[in-house]
Amino acid sequence: MTHQPKSIDEQIQCLARLTGAPGSFVEQVRALFTSKGIPLDTDATPFLKALEEAFRREENIRASSVRAKHQIAKLRDNFRKVGQAYVDQLSQLRRMQSSLQAQTRRLRKKQLAGRPRGTRVTISGDHRSLVTRTEREQLPMVPGPEEPQ
Repeated sequence: MTHQPKSIDEQIQCLARLTGAPGSFVEQVRALFTSKGIPLDTDATPFLKALEEAFRREENIRASSVRAKHQIAKLRDNFRKVGQAYVDQLSQLRRMQSSLQAQTRRLRKKQLAGRPRGTRVTISGDHRSLVTRTEREQLPMVPGPEEPQ
């Protein structure tokens, strides 16, 4: 035996139980009917489709909202993981950079230690201008008309 609610109020209560609608939504639906001058003890038959649609939409919105909250929580967690990975990589890069700088300093010390300690002479100015071709003072001799050939 099934129980068919007859009044609008009974139908609203039944749909609220079936969909798990919050009390605030139930009160809004009731207020809508009373604001239009429709008593809640009126027969619900002409309003059944509209009431079912309203409660179904509210349930879908609530479910979407819950899914969105879960997705936001996942996104927040993923952003936290990305941030942590960035910090880890940055610290690893800094360690590698300091290690390479230390190696460079050691290699420079070895190179300097291996060089002979001689005196260095520094000449100021542009040295490229000092390099010229050598010129000869002796001119080639060509025999003249009276000289033996």
